[in-house]
Amino acid sequence: MRLSVIGIGPGDAAYMLPAAQQALADADMVIGYHYYFQFVSHLLKPGCECIGRELSEEEARAVLAVESCAAGKHIAVISSGDAGVYAMASLVYEYAAKQNREDIALQTIPGISAFQGAAARLGAPIGHDFCCISLSDLMTPWTTIEKRITGAAMGDFVTSLYNPRSNKRNWQLSRLKEIYLLHRSAETPVAIVRQVSREEESIHLTTLGALDVTMVDMFCLVMIGNSQTYRFRNFLITPRGYLSRKPITGDEIQQESFRQISEQLQRDDLSPADQWAAIRCIHSTADFEYEQLYYGTDNALEKWHTYLTNGGIVITDVTMVQSGITKAFTQRYGVEVKCYLNDERVVALAAAENLTRSQAGMRLAIAAHPNALFVIGNAPTALLELCDQYQQGNCRPVGVVAAPVGFVNVLESKLKLKYTTGIPSVIIEGRKGGSNVAAAIVNAAFTLDTITAMHTHK
Repeated sequence: MRLSVIGIGPGDAAYMLPAAQQALADADMVIGYHYYFQFVSHLLKPGCECIGRELSEEEARAVLAVESCAAGKHIAVISSGDAGVYAMASLVYEYAAKQNREDIALQTIPGISAFQGAAARLGAPIGHDFCCISLSDLMTPWTTIEKRITGAAMGDFVTSLYNPRSNKRNWQLSRLKEIYLLHRSAETPVAIVRQVSREEESIHLTTLGALDVTMVDMFCLVMIGNSQTYRFRNFLITPRGYLSRKPITGDEIQQESFRQISEQLQRDDLSPADQWAAIRCIHSTADFEYEQLYYGTDNALEKWHTYLTNGGIVITDVTMVQSGITKAFTQRYGVEVKCYLNDERVVALAAAENLTRSQAGMRLAIAAHPNALFVIGNAPTALLELCDQYQQGNCRPVGVVAAPVGFVNVLESKLKLKYTTGIPSVIIEGRKGGSNVAAAIVNAAFTLDTITAMHTHK
């Protein structure tokens, strides 16, 4: 004895699979919603018993099918679309399992589901990840359905809606629209496909914001695009990504990282140059707090760009900052990057003057290059020394990058520079900073022409 659950497609005979036609031609009894027999009666063999039931009698159909199975008999249960999608397959199998009918040879014949038929009519809306949600709460609690709606909206799934709206269930689609608008643009394409593949078929294209729920009934399927879906003529297209592949080369990856960071920036008081430096700090640390910690004065980045591209001198407090400044930039413009921390005179000077090594190295650097760009990424004592030397008139730096990191004297050194007027500065406020951050700011100054070009071509 055999029991087949057969999907007959959305309505058009051309959309019924050959396997379904063959199974129907072999059936001794066919059970289904009486409306569906108009699509299959011509396929049935003489003497096949046809038993029609009402739309709401799904359970009765499953019971009848299982209990009608007998030796040598082939029973078929028909369902529109695909029998496994919101249809009869699960109910038939569930009842057979509860009755422990090991003697029945069960099979499911797939069919073209309404969402697939609608998608074909619309062109290419399901080219990326999608989901199907039934808005009927007859069998599923609305709280569960709403969780699924929210998950699909947040997950940016293309969404096909079954059972979207009826005379009695007339509010669920409005609630879904409200939820989706929290996560999707009002311009998101939406299609209402009614009676897909049947003579009465109609397609209405609209947007999520303009969706008129009163146009929808139980003969409709509603399809909502994702954030990339767009309309072309009377088609909807959801790109898979072939024409906008993920970045592969190092430069592509870096540029995509900058783009993603830029999209998440919040401050509107930063100049394009300072914003670019903040982006590079975030890129170096993966920490968006650097946007809030960033403080710049006197158009510092623009001045430093001119200075560096004309072959300036950069002084760093530690070799890690020196290593972090991109060598391709320094070589291109003939910039010297010097660190005096390991100078042979440092130890003796530190002992004689009761200084830290960082202070001693900074004092030697100031004496040799009083007008350089000073970049502090580690030692607050080096920054304090630089401020003192400036106040004593021993140097006139083209600028100072202040990003020492830690606890002791870190806040004090940054505040001292902040309230020392006359030095174009970039300060990373608070306790954060580091060599990589300091170097990132210098690299931002080197590449300021690049970001200016990017802004120009936006």
